Amino acid sequence: MTPAFLAFCLLLQSVTPEVIEHAQAGEAAARQGRVDVAIQEFRKVIELQPNSAVYHAHLGYAYFKNGQYEDATTELKIALRLNPDMLDAHQSLGAMLLIQGNAEEALPHLEKIRSPDLLGLAYLETGRLPAAVTALRAALDRQPNDPNLLYYFGRATALASKRTLNQVAKLNPDLARTINSATNSEPRSPHDVVTLQDTLAKNPNDVNALSAFSQAAAQASKQAFDQILQSNADSARAHQVLADRYVEDGRLAEAEREYVESLKRRPNTSNVHLALGNVLAAERKWPLAVAQYRIETQLQPASAEAFYTLGSTLLQQGQARGALEQLTQADRLKPDAPQILLELGRAAFAAQDSARAEACWIKLLDLDSKSRFAASAHLGLSALYRQTGRVQEADRETAAYEKLASAKDANTRR
Repeated sequence: MTPAFLAFCLLLQSVTPEVIEHAQAGEAAARQGRVDVAIQEFRKVIELQPNSAVYHAHLGYAYFKNGQYEDATTELKIALRLNPDMLDAHQSLGAMLLIQGNAEEALPHLEKIRSPDLLGLAYLETGRLPAAVTALRAALDRQPNDPNLLYYFGRATALASKRTLNQVAKLNPDLARTINSATNSEPRSPHDVVTLQDTLAKNPNDVNALSAFSQAAAQASKQAFDQILQSNADSARAHQVLADRYVEDGRLAEAEREYVESLKRRPNTSNVHLALGNVLAAERKWPLAVAQYRIETQLQPASAEAFYTLGSTLLQQGQARGALEQLTQADRLKPDAPQILLELGRAAFAAQDSARAEACWIKLLDLDSKSRFAASAHLGLSALYRQTGRVQEADRETAAYEKLASAKDANTRR
């Protein structure tokens, strides 16, 4: 937006020369890369013209460039409340929410702009795998050697393959074992996975369609990861790919080394600190794991998974109060998640907050009394009631636990 056009737009709003002066100064500072000055000038514009959607958006962009994501998010939300049709604001807000680990909230903003790369990542992070595969494949058609797109496409197709294989296992266990052991399937074009996915959508319970898609998706995933290793061998993503493969093989020391190398090249890549923390925890390097989890919560302050993992690890280490703080944040970010409620109850119990522990476990059971976490909630309630002298209630919860545990054992034997 040129200063002359900017001044014209502002004049249409019957604003003062002072507003125009600050707006032009902010625009000039933004073009020159003087972000701090741009922020000051745009804030002055908004003080004088609080209902200017354009300048709330400009202030949001400036905050974004300055790494002030929370402030940027606030300003862009105000801009879109004033003018819901600002596509640039939708794109920036969606990108920032993704960066902060809030893909669910980012998704509707990104769907308005139809940017396949950002949209594909948002679909992936929210578990919408068919949409993720399609969007990321379209993004790769535009940028076929982009290591980030290749990595996310590889992840999406790998997860889609596993999910589909689980469906095959329910319908035809023998066929599933055959697919799982196949190593030399016929090479396919990376586009085949989208075509087969479309076919599967029309025949969701066809074992042949499921089988074909599962194999094609697994192959597409391997091809994507191999391409990163071949064309970007010393990139952050290449080291991450190697680390992921070492984790699958149980080679934790090598995985740790490769994650560290990846972070040397790109220290702020989402989920890598979390993955490294998981490896360190598996190696029982608890303080180092906790440090990595804390970094992840700073990089993704809207990620319930990051706070849950940190809180759960602190609880395992006997740090009940610290665990309670982190798990409370996870619950705030993802309310009513059974796994979080279970762990939050455990942390509250360990911190001698019996009322809160009871409330968490009862809420979990009210939401889903048959979830895989329900038995543990009954067991927790049994211990809590026995500790507080409520014997009859403790016996009732013990019986409920044993009933669920027996049912689970019976299903496992089948």
